[in-house]
Amino acid sequence: MYERIFQAVKSVSFVLVAFSAVVCAYQYAVSVRNDYPGKTFSVDASGEIDTTPDVATFSVSVTTEGGNDVAGIQQSNTDKMNQVDAFLKEQGIDARDIKTSQYSISPRYEYPPCGKVSCSAPKISGYSISQTFDIKVRDIAKLGALLSGVVENGGNTVSEVKFVVDDSDAARDVARKEAIRKAQEKAESIAQSAGFRLGKLVSVYEDTAADTSNTGDARDGLMSAKLSTPVIEPGTQETQVQMTLTYEIHD
Repeated sequence: MYERIFQAVKSVSFVLVAFSAVVCAYQYAVSVRNDYPGKTFSVDASGEIDTTPDVATFSVSVTTEGGNDVAGIQQSNTDKMNQVDAFLKEQGIDARDIKTSQYSISPRYEYPPCGKVSCSAPKISGYSISQTFDIKVRDIAKLGALLSGVVENGGNTVSEVKFVVDDSDAARDVARKEAIRKAQEKAESIAQSAGFRLGKLVSVYEDTAADTSNTGDARDGLMSAKLSTPVIEPGTQETQVQMTLTYEIHD
């Protein structure tokens, strides 16, 4: 008997809980429907700002080739890379701005000529070892001297010269404010032309576009005995922000 009473109470409790959930969901839907205006329109605008980059980055590599003495090739490559590292630090580049981004040891194969019946298997004729540093230069005025200096100190590939704005958030904030101002003016103009009153701002959406960075490669004359210092111009970098504003429409 007690078990039947317990089951009945349990069933009633379940029904009450389910009913309460339905009521809460309905009340929430009604409140959302009442809070969000029935008539809205959206406008978008973009803001741009050109800034002069204050940080440069580039990559320098040392590639060493030799025979089958891997340890000897590795030692030669390491000595040259250590010389590049020492030069960079002598020029004021902090250790945190020098990062090893690549290190590889690769065999080189020799392919014998094929006979009439079959081809002989390729043989390893030697090895190539390559190591790369990624460098961040916080004083752009030093960049030209660094590009020539790393080669004079053992680097045989310099590439991926790029310019960036270190504090991109400040530039983005200026572009964002400009985009919002343009969108507000656009909304007011549309409301006036269409004959309705501009209501409250309902939502704001930001769509950030990619920044345009200037890049280049230091290619010419890298293997000359004495390099002239290249002229490096950072140019400007555009920061663009797209904003969408949604307004309530009042008759």
